[in-house]
Amino acid sequence: MSNIDTEKNVYVIVHGQKQLFETVKSRLGDTGLKTEKLILADMNKPGNEGDYIAMLWPPMAPTEIILSQIIDFNGPEGRGMGAWATVNQKELQRIPLN
Repeated sequence: MSNIDTEKNVYVIVHGQKQLFETVKSRLGDTGLKTEKLILADMNKPGNEGDYIAMLWPPMAPTEIILSQIIDFNGPEGRGMGAWATVNQKELQRIPLN
């Protein structure tokens, strides 16, 4: 994780599985991210350009965490629901959930 700015916020998308948030926090903390910078994503308010997204994948039976950086907010090219649909992101790495 040498290229990750650990001072930036990381928005965690758990696809409604809030019981996995602590597991994700622990796993990301083990990789060097600051747990105080890990924020449960809000459907109405995406992060800022340069921040990170940690998303459980696949949504229904997650086996990994996809860590991406927010590049910009250009609408339809983005992936996601709610406010996150406007976010364009660059995948940085995949981390096994367990």
